[in-house]
Amino acid sequence: MKKIFFRLLACFLGWVGTLNLTYAEALDPPIVSEKLRRHIEVDARGRYTETIERVSRVMNEYGADRIGRHTFSHKTSKETLKVIDAKVIQPDGKVLHLAKDWVKHTRSGDADTRSFDDDQSTVVVFPHVMVGSRLYSKHVLRRFKAEKPGEFAIKLSLSPHMVFEDSQTTLRAPKSLKLMVNHRGYEGGVIHETARHVTYQFKIKQLVAHKPEEGAVDYEDFAPYLIFTQAPDHLEIGRQYWRASAPKVRITPEIRQLALQLTAGTKSEVRKAKVLYDWVSKHIRYISTTVGDGGFIPRDSAYIFSRRFGDCKDHVVLLEAMLRAVGIESTAALINLGEAFELTSGPAANSPINHVITYIPSLHLYLDSTAQLVPFGKLDEDILDKPTVLVALNRYGRTPKMHPADNTEVSHTELVLNANGEIEGTTEAMMSGTLEINRRFEHFAGLTNQMEKTINDLLLRFNEIGRGHLELTISSKTDLPYFWDSKFSLEPIADLKRSGAFMIPVGATPGYIAEKTLNKPLDKREFPFVCDSVSAEDYVTLKLPDTITIESIPADVSYQSAHVNYTARYQQVDDTLKVERKLEFHYPSRKCPPEYQAEVVEASRVIRADFKSAVVFRVR
Repeated sequence: MKKIFFRLLACFLGWVGTLNLTYAEALDPPIVSEKLRRHIEVDARGRYTETIERVSRVMNEYGADRIGRHTFSHKTSKETLKVIDAKVIQPDGKVLHLAKDWVKHTRSGDADTRSFDDDQSTVVVFPHVMVGSRLYSKHVLRRFKAEKPGEFAIKLSLSPHMVFEDSQTTLRAPKSLKLMVNHRGYEGGVIHETARHVTYQFKIKQLVAHKPEEGAVDYEDFAPYLIFTQAPDHLEIGRQYWRASAPKVRITPEIRQLALQLTAGTKSEVRKAKVLYDWVSKHIRYISTTVGDGGFIPRDSAYIFSRRFGDCKDHVVLLEAMLRAVGIESTAALINLGEAFELTSGPAANSPINHVITYIPSLHLYLDSTAQLVPFGKLDEDILDKPTVLVALNRYGRTPKMHPADNTEVSHTELVLNANGEIEGTTEAMMSGTLEINRRFEHFAGLTNQMEKTINDLLLRFNEIGRGHLELTISSKTDLPYFWDSKFSLEPIADLKRSGAFMIPVGATPGYIAEKTLNKPLDKREFPFVCDSVSAEDYVTLKLPDTITIESIPADVSYQSAHVNYTARYQQVDDTLKVERKLEFHYPSRKCPPEYQAEVVEASRVIRADFKSAVVFRVR
């Protein structure tokens, strides 16, 4: 299930250098990086000039059709970018040189107008690209303003899904910057020193492009990287953020008055925190503005309070001010929102940090007020079990682990099989934790859908056709338990006029267990993957018509492994078939090693076979 987020992954912006080349999954890449030369010249104020020469070789028709271009991006408030040269070297040696119409400029930005930035993409669209063409470009990026005031850090990440035959990075900087270097997979170091400057050079070859794997953790957790920085670790990144954000937390008379008004008569710290969290999450609309220093420095709490909008940093600033107004101290917690689970040890840049949430030390409680549909005390799955940098405390933390008992779905379905093969059914279900949160986001996004479409979409998951009605707890009512009530009818599932068999339908149910039959998992994995600890229980009764006699029912199923349990129980009592299915994933963390995939594959096979098992009947 794909969740619709109410905040962007780039709420807190880091600088990560990557090649802007993507392609479909393939054993042989459609394009390879034949040569990459990057030279960075840094001045004493952290400004720099970066010159990049790149040669890409087109390997197949897909590469010629879809990737016959080089793309570069820059922030107009801090950088300029100019394409110096470009050419196409054809397989027969013919050279086509740069023409003005090769270079295109586009502006980025979120189409739903929730994000505003000053990012601009420059694209070199090469002409006459064919298999075997070599695409050359040279461009210069000038950073005339440091990314963060008074600080310098660059992180270059190498995608494991591309071939880099010859990549070299050179950086020259004043010794006064006291740069530190951190790298994985690169070879190199200092190649030249003078009294005032030091020059580094690092090289890497990556001759195998690894196939992308659905569900894998972010490749920053395992791929090569190269960092030049003034920060000895991520705690220093936190101190940098604290210096920029602490002055923004101001308790104005208006903020104090509202905070006291909202918590009047409330003595419990937990209750006060909940009231203020609810207010900020419901009343401060998510709007991200990363122009200039907006990617790192939050707005003033008074500005956020008066405008009633802001991004993750702004939410944290205002909530911190309101909590402090009622005597509760909190701190910003830097974190990754996504699939990265590691902070590099040693010298650090911002990445993979891209989000900021709130931490209340006295309650040992994390809050993310940008996720407006997440109940107080809960967290979105994308920030669970993640390392944090607690900036005001100058220490590391970690968000809670996932436990199956906290993330549940329990469903009770009653089905009546009519003599004509049609099904009449009702379902009552209740969710908690991440399964609840996912449903809240999913159905909030579909509020404008007609009921007919909602029911059709639910039934079509399992090739069922029918009609019905669905009632859910209003997604924004986060104080209420999340209930699912549906009433539906299905077109005939079998011809009951002659003996035969039928599979037990799913109907308009949440269907967490049944959804495990929809996609075949990867047979094996090369990279770590994201694994969630959840539990689901389905209880189904199927009342049978008196026109048929049941010859056999599906056999009971039991599968247990180190981290996955699945059971299915079938029982016939008079004219009613009772089905009980239970599935539990219980992992030590949300980042699983590749060898755990074997359990997922086998559990999926067992569940698919169970759902395909049939009830055999004869006509009386």
